[in-house]
Amino acid sequence: MNAMARACNIDDLAALARRRLPLGLYEYLDRGSEDEITMRENSNSIKRVFLRQRVGMDVSQRDISTRLFGIRHSMPIGIAVTGLAGLLAFEGEHSLARAAARAGIPFTLGTSNFAAVAEIQAICGDLLWRQVYPAKDRDVLRHQVSTAKRAGVKVLVVTMDSPVLGNREYLRRGGWMPGALSMRAKLQILKAPRYCFGTMLRYALRGGFPDMAHMPTGKTRFLDGTFAQTADDFTWDEVRTLRHQWNDVLVLKGLSTAEDARIAAGCGVDGIIVSNHGGRSLDGCVPSMGALAAVVDAVGTKVTVLVDGGFKRGADVLKALALGASGVMVGRATLYGLAAGGEAGVDRALQIFSEEIHRALALIGCRQLAELGRQYVTMSEGYAGWPG
Repeated sequence: MNAMARACNIDDLAALARRRLPLGLYEYLDRGSEDEITMRENSNSIKRVFLRQRVGMDVSQRDISTRLFGIRHSMPIGIAVTGLAGLLAFEGEHSLARAAARAGIPFTLGTSNFAAVAEIQAICGDLLWRQVYPAKDRDVLRHQVSTAKRAGVKVLVVTMDSPVLGNREYLRRGGWMPGALSMRAKLQILKAPRYCFGTMLRYALRGGFPDMAHMPTGKTRFLDGTFAQTADDFTWDEVRTLRHQWNDVLVLKGLSTAEDARIAAGCGVDGIIVSNHGGRSLDGCVPSMGALAAVVDAVGTKVTVLVDGGFKRGADVLKALALGASGVMVGRATLYGLAAGGEAGVDRALQIFSEEIHRALALIGCRQLAELGRQYVTMSEGYAGWPG
């Protein structure tokens, strides 16, 4: 058995990724901001939701497929936006896209990536979602939106929770800041031979590390620290303007309160991703699972609600669906696979989710996702995310 086949769960893939990546780069993938309270609580809060197991049901025929924004998907997960995937593995965005297309689920191409939208759209078709940050320079945002439109992207995801970058002190301490790789960081790369030869050397043989795609001139070099600045003055009025400009599906990512969910619904958005940036932005904010029910209740059926943050098990995906989410976006889980084994590692991560969702659905006595509701979950005593 090869290493990917021996990986029984997402944590096994994470362990492989840790062995194969330079330490500082693994920390970039794996860690959160400041004291990492929110990052830990994203995972812990999911575990404080319990599934109620019904028995005596015929679950021999199960269907875990679902529809999001009019497109059928093979299972209720998608690959969340994950910046700098091409830094973790050679042409990482392409590997993620091909694995998602084979699995029949969405792939979200982020602003901070090296692959052109048109290249990934050719792989994913209507399964491609495009994420953008509101840029301080609004011309950058307009350019990225128009590029997505020309490429035929149907789902635009706007990240709302990062008007400024989160405080990731370990990156500064370890010397892994963009444009300021320390000698310590460079030595870590040299001490990771699989990464050094499998990723960095392959880029070098092709002419050097790629530029970031769809950025303005002079703002494309990640390793030089010259990428575009995010906007700290982007308002709901601009969301409304974007709603009029974008004729397809518009999703806002990074909402975690009922108040903002209602405003988003009033702006006419099609979807909300309940998220706190994986605990990488504001530390100490409400974990995603704790915020989910209130957001679902605030928008009802007017807006499709998704969630991300800390999901590594198929049973945990079912918990979110029972609380009213239409799907779960997974980010770190697929990046662990990418770093562990390239495209084959992403395939394995998605296979693990599919197997676990099928198994958990049978064990709670369901045949299809539409049967799920809040009658299938209960919360540990004092849990803040209890609906109602």
